[in-house]
Amino acid sequence: MKRFLLAAVMALPVVFAQSAVSAQEPAGAEGAKSRPTRQEITLQTVQVSKMTAQQQKSKLDQILADQAGSKTPRSDFLYCIGLAHLGNAKAQVCVAKAYENGFGVVEDLLEAHAWYALACQTGFADASDAQKAEEVRDLVKGRLISAYPHPTEEELDDQVNALKAKIDQHQSDMKQTK
Repeated sequence: MKRFLLAAVMALPVVFAQSAVSAQEPAGAEGAKSRPTRQEITLQTVQVSKMTAQQQKSKLDQILADQAGSKTPRSDFLYCIGLAHLGNAKAQVCVAKAYENGFGVVEDLLEAHAWYALACQTGFADASDAQKAEEVRDLVKGRLISAYPHPTEEELDDQVNALKAKIDQHQSDMKQTK
């Protein structure tokens, strides 16, 4: 009996330390690092489309200002992906940054490159935003090509085209459900 009590008393600090660590981690879905489901994308796209352009811009600017330090990385990512599917180049950059750094989604440099490339093709109102997106796209491409085995130029282009097709299909599906 004494050994049991001694073991219980010794384990108490470990239990408290584990609960303190878990209290610091994002709760529930905010800690998720999975790819978005079709349903999540559709839900976010519909919600974002109901906002005014000014509301969309304001929230996106807020997310981009502190993407790395966000307390809601998954929600921020899902907001950006919803807006990105509506053709917003800044939101596409937000999604690319999330994939590049693992903010609210699994880290995936190939996917990040595709989103940066799509943002560059979509176009920006501000030339400096376009230049920044092109520079980061090229940096990510350099990181991809420096790895072995690395994707070819054709494979990178195929990835961008597949992303475009996926977005087009998603937009077509949304029109049919309205």
